[in-house]
Amino acid sequence: MGLGASFVTLIVAEMLGVKAGLGWYIQWAQGWGEYYKVYAALIVSAVLFSSIITLLLRCEIMCWYGKKDC
Repeated sequence: MGLGASFVTLIVAEMLGVKAGLGWYIQWAQGWGEYYKVYAALIVSAVLFSSIITLLLRCEIMCWYGKKDC
């Protein structure tokens, strides 16, 4: 839960403060009315963050999550 919230915070901060990155690209595409690019970037970020979270849990980097005998 906290890991997902940190990724959401990362995207929001990126949309507000920088001139490059996925958040900036979403705002840029939205400004030009290219909504298919906005949806594509959102799907890419969702897949990327989901795979990172899954990888962290599967590789037992976060072994305290969901295990009692860690």
